[in-house]
Amino acid sequence: MPSYLKGFDSIHSYSLNNNIQDAIVEFFDWGLLEKGNYFNVTKGELSSNGLDMSRLRLSSNDSYVSGQVWGGFRSNWIWQSGVSGVGIDPPIVGTDPNFPGISGVYVNGQFQPASGIGPYAHKVDYFNGRVVFDSAIPTGSVVQAEYSYKHINVVYANNVPWLREVQLRTQKPTSNFFDVSTGSWDIPAETRLQLPAIAIELVPTRKMKGYQLGGGQWVYTDIMAHCIAEDEVTRNMLVDIVSFQNDKTVFTLDSNAISENNAYPLDHNGSPNPSALLYPELLGQYGAGCVSLENVLVEQIDMVTPDLFGGMVRFTTVGIKANI
Repeated sequence: MPSYLKGFDSIHSYSLNNNIQDAIVEFFDWGLLEKGNYFNVTKGELSSNGLDMSRLRLSSNDSYVSGQVWGGFRSNWIWQSGVSGVGIDPPIVGTDPNFPGISGVYVNGQFQPASGIGPYAHKVDYFNGRVVFDSAIPTGSVVQAEYSYKHINVVYANNVPWLREVQLRTQKPTSNFFDVSTGSWDIPAETRLQLPAIAIELVPTRKMKGYQLGGGQWVYTDIMAHCIAEDEVTRNMLVDIVSFQNDKTVFTLDSNAISENNAYPLDHNGSPNPSALLYPELLGQYGAGCVSLENVLVEQIDMVTPDLFGGMVRFTTVGIKANI
């Protein structure tokens, strides 16, 4: 029976648009990590205003039992090992491949390993920067963690301000950080966007032209990078970071193969799977060609509010699709 539609195998497969967007997000996220896009937090380390940055706050998230979830002042913790930023110490992660990421947490001063069982068994949700205990612990506990968090957040466009609550002044805990059921810290991490951030948006435009006799086409897809920061200097840096990638080649991932082989680095809880593959390892095993970034254009630089600065960088991804 002939196939009436070309270019894809099934409506249940990932599309070219999604693969391109995934590739751009992962490319910038890993590339920034290699350039030192993180800060380390050690146990008992004090911020400039004298607060313990390693101490986690009790969450009042209604989706969990009180005492079960404890979150840091910054989200987007690092689980990847083998990273070494330029001129700085590597991120704080353990060495057990079965439990990638931080090696555990401290409860009332006692270390509780990530591989542990019993009343303090827990999982770490790295994307949301929090520890989720299997069972609730006393709400008066002092929970601390040594971890590293990403400074610049690379996110998908659905995480930009018009769909999420922008949380300002998150570079250190504030005086109301430990107050439960009050203030911006009490907003669930899933609905907060901490700055600075680069939000990647797929623009609904496309151009195509023939690649060769016998099939295949050049595919041109536009991407918008929203660069958002709390100050003009950082916003300008984000715009530079994105725009400097003009003529850069970006390797893409075969999301369908990753799904079929259950090779996602993080599970549905935001915790890394055992022996989770790093971005370069995923490219080595599940690479799917490449696109080049061309026609970079800085379209708009604004001061949205006195403490919110935005800039937009537009560019075109150019790649070859063989089966159309």
